[in-house]
Amino acid sequence: MIWLRCRLGLQLGTGHAARCFSLAKAIASAGGSPGFILDSDAAGFTKRVATAGFDYVSIDPGAPLSEEADAYPDGPVVLDLSNPVMLPELSNLVAALRARDRKVALIEGLDHEAYQGPAQPDLVITPYLGAENEASRPATCWIGGGQYAVLGQEYSTAPTPLAHRNKVLVMLSGSDPWHLTEQVLTALPDFGPKVMLVLGGSIPHDRALKLAAAGEAIGAEIIEAPDSLHPYFMRACAAVIGPGLVKYEAVATRTPFVIVCPDGQFLGAQSAFLSAGLANCVDSASSDFKPALASALRAALAKTPATPAIIDGQGAQRLAAALIDAFGE
Repeated sequence: MIWLRCRLGLQLGTGHAARCFSLAKAIASAGGSPGFILDSDAAGFTKRVATAGFDYVSIDPGAPLSEEADAYPDGPVVLDLSNPVMLPELSNLVAALRARDRKVALIEGLDHEAYQGPAQPDLVITPYLGAENEASRPATCWIGGGQYAVLGQEYSTAPTPLAHRNKVLVMLSGSDPWHLTEQVLTALPDFGPKVMLVLGGSIPHDRALKLAAAGEAIGAEIIEAPDSLHPYFMRACAAVIGPGLVKYEAVATRTPFVIVCPDGQFLGAQSAFLSAGLANCVDSASSDFKPALASALRAALAKTPATPAIIDGQGAQRLAAALIDAFGE
């Protein structure tokens, strides 16, 4: 059994959990046996995991990361916890697992979310565009690059031609703790009837209702907590997204997009996309945010991305094979 440890919530978003779910499917397809280690308060995602037939264990979300190790079931562990909220404790958890002679793999981030050690996992994966140019991480083995970007199997299929799509997908984050959605909606009244507004599953209910009302007021189509964004990307000729993992789905579906960042510290993690000409980035904290976003979206609507896409939707399969090889499972 290969255990996947991830968390989700208002400050953490849902991207790590969605990535682990796609990775679990790929591990199972490759002949492995995946399971999940989840916080006991992650009821919605736990139900999705159980419905898919995956094993799972629930643990206390209030315990420090370093104290979780004793609650983990036997078998190798994949940690997808490289979020600034948890990064300071992550090395302690790796050290605690290694002290128990556990095999450990770590999916890490870029820039301020990069793993610094000192505890060394068996395998560190940096599944991001441009990671192959980074310095190696403290690990027995390190792999990285956009070819390991984990997406659902549906993203490996040929996308709908851009000329056959006519919507603008707006999806800022599974939780959007920065309240970017409110800012974006006020900046795009002229695009309202073209907008598909996706509300992530970790946005509090009362706020989601207000966002839905604001979207409907400009004529937008409201989509609440979908299991996959793929059907909506297949209808979108452009997208406005947050600084998280959704940009990989946009590239795989050859959808032109604009990244909205809550402040300057998130700009570094977008650099590979900007330098490759895949997206424009707008800082929501800038004084000219509204006209800048409208201008960037118009540019995206006039753009035709390169074919084939540099993210091919096969990353989950590549990573599953690497994990099974590293763990011997």
